[in-house]
Amino acid sequence: KIKTESKYIHIYIYIHICTQVAGLTLLAVGVYSARNATAVAGRYIEARLGKPSLVRETSRFTVGEAIKHPVKTVKRLKSKPQDALEGVVLSPSLEERVRDVAIATRNTRQNKGLYRNILMYGPPGTGKTLFAKKLAMHSGMDYAIMTGGDVAPMGRDGVTAMHKVFDWANTSRRGLLLFVDEADAFLRKRATEKISEDLRATLNAFLYRTGEQSNKFMLVLASNQPEQFDWAINDRIDEIVNFALPGPEERERLVRLYFDKYVLEPATGGRQRMKLAQFDYGKKCSEIAKRTEGMSGREISKLGVAWQAAAYSSEDGVLTEAMIDARVDDAVKQHLQKMDWLHREDEAQTLTPPPAGATGGGGKMGFTLPLSEAPQAQEVVAPALELNTEQEWGSIPPSSDLDPSAEGKSAIPAEQDCEDAVKEHSLTKAESLAQPAASTDSEGKIEKEDKTGSSPPKDGTPV
Repeated sequence: KIKTESKYIHIYIYIHICTQVAGLTLLAVGVYSARNATAVAGRYIEARLGKPSLVRETSRFTVGEAIKHPVKTVKRLKSKPQDALEGVVLSPSLEERVRDVAIATRNTRQNKGLYRNILMYGPPGTGKTLFAKKLAMHSGMDYAIMTGGDVAPMGRDGVTAMHKVFDWANTSRRGLLLFVDEADAFLRKRATEKISEDLRATLNAFLYRTGEQSNKFMLVLASNQPEQFDWAINDRIDEIVNFALPGPEERERLVRLYFDKYVLEPATGGRQRMKLAQFDYGKKCSEIAKRTEGMSGREISKLGVAWQAAAYSSEDGVLTEAMIDARVDDAVKQHLQKMDWLHREDEAQTLTPPPAGATGGGGKMGFTLPLSEAPQAQEVVAPALELNTEQEWGSIPPSSDLDPSAEGKSAIPAEQDCEDAVKEHSLTKAESLAQPAASTDSEGKIEKEDKTGSSPPKDGTPV
């Protein structure tokens, strides 16, 4: 009986241990499976909704932003398409052209056509990025902004990150406007530029994903130095738009725009510590527009911020006309200093001999600085030919000196026999050949003298 009870006890313990081991095994399998399933789901959500690491800013919704800012998300969903040029000040010709681009892009999205790739070039601060955002909003598309300077530091991970950007862009239902700012930072020439192998591989991945036009995304490149683009990049561009510096009328519109935004609205709103002295605001804006010649829109906007800061830094918070003039003077001096630095750098590049096949020096602001024209071959050779001709004609002696019969003298005495005459003539010719020729003119002179001196005498004496 005791043996039977001990046997049952051992069997119970064995079954209990097996049950515990099985439970722990199933628990470990469940945890491992749940972790893998969560990782797969996370990667799927990231690919569909998450923002890639190369994208700096986007209007496309992400799960995190929707949870953090639900009110903002609802407002964005209810928002209507905006005017593509709202708040953008451009010249009339450029405004007409970019408006046509905006209308064509919007109709392309509505008809599910193929988007056209655009290159926008020009000096910094002329409204390229602002127009790209407005274009996406006007067309009802999402936009994503990435900068070329973020590509090179990624090294070997650049290829994977680039593919993630385009995979993410292809999942957009509304269409995505991919804006690449400072695109020349990584889209340089592969043949002439010294770029790393990792950056070259990333550029090849970019070219592979943009080889054909897409109905999912639109590529917009912005650059201050478009001449540095690889030729394959130029082949993928469908339209080129030049954003030049604002003219007098555009500068006055910009000054009035930012004066209202940073000075009048805060001063009249009453919610901020800012007051404005009494003077003719319209006349002052016109004067400032004339003084800010050569400035970009960004520099003028910073000037408006400087006026606001001057009011905040004063004791009573009042912005006077003298304070405005002082900030304008500082801005003009700083602009002239920047232009001086730029011209010095361009002059240094112009003096440097260009590489073979180059047609001009590349400017730092998207302009091509022409090299001085090389003199034509005719301009170089003609003076030398004239000098040689003068020397030849000046070295020919008079005919009286060359003709022995003019003086009644013979080149060789009549009493000398033929052998002596031949020997003397050969010795004279050998000495003349032994002397080194100093120039082409002297050689021509020697030949003429030899021909003259070797002519047979007219008295019938044999030579």
